[in-house]
Amino acid sequence: MPLLCISLLALLLLPLSLSCDNKRTLKEVKIDYMFVQPVINNANGIITTLLENSSCPALKHRIRGCTVVNADIVSTLHSLTCKMKNLNISHTHLLVTTVEHSVWCPCHEKPTKEPSMVLRRRKAARKRRNNQKKKEIKKLCKAEAILSAMTNCYQMLNTILADT
Repeated sequence: MPLLCISLLALLLLPLSLSCDNKRTLKEVKIDYMFVQPVINNANGIITTLLENSSCPALKHRIRGCTVVNADIVSTLHSLTCKMKNLNISHTHLLVTTVEHSVWCPCHEKPTKEPSMVLRRRKAARKRRNNQKKKEIKKLCKAEAILSAMTNCYQMLNTILADT
């Protein structure tokens, strides 16, 4: 019974420990933008080059960016960074790390799936290779949209704090 109580208590407190209460102020994040901006520009240039001969399909879900209504810029930047991290594109790892350090809020790891033990036929494997290219383009398109939203957030942050 005590073990059950401890487990229940741990489950109740887990979301609190995973939340990010130590976010930085807008002024501090704005100061870090001089380090973040070249990394965003570099990632944007690489992704644009990789997508040069491809057209991006419409995204199923709209990327939530910073708006006047949504004034919590630091949380939005954190959310966008975590979405970028979950895409797992090698060209954006430095960007993810830089923004995580800027907002002082790390992204939590996504749980991994156990490998499937289903036998695959050659035909299914060939089809998967063809779909792999499409999935990679889709991931790059989503990364491009996230980069655009991040840039807009930082521009909004600069506008808000222009007087300071």
